[in-house]
Amino acid sequence: MVLPPTKRYLIELLHKHKLTYEQVGKYSGIDTDRIKAIKKGENPTDEEKAKLKAVAYSLSDLLSKDTGETMD
Repeated sequence: MVLPPTKRYLIELLHKHKLTYEQVGKYSGIDTDRIKAIKKGENPTDEEKAKLKAVAYSLSDLLSKDTGETMD
């Protein structure tokens, strides 16, 4: 079973980057309760998808610059 990209981005933010729901909400501009609902399986809007993707990519980019690693 393959995860939808938005849920994968959200899981990456919460687990790989060790962010809280509140931090993800602050960085993305999405309500904390809405982020929890998306994590539980609700479908995100196109705007929410774009915001989560942007935050995930920006943090991954920062991580790769800090450590010298690249995403595979």
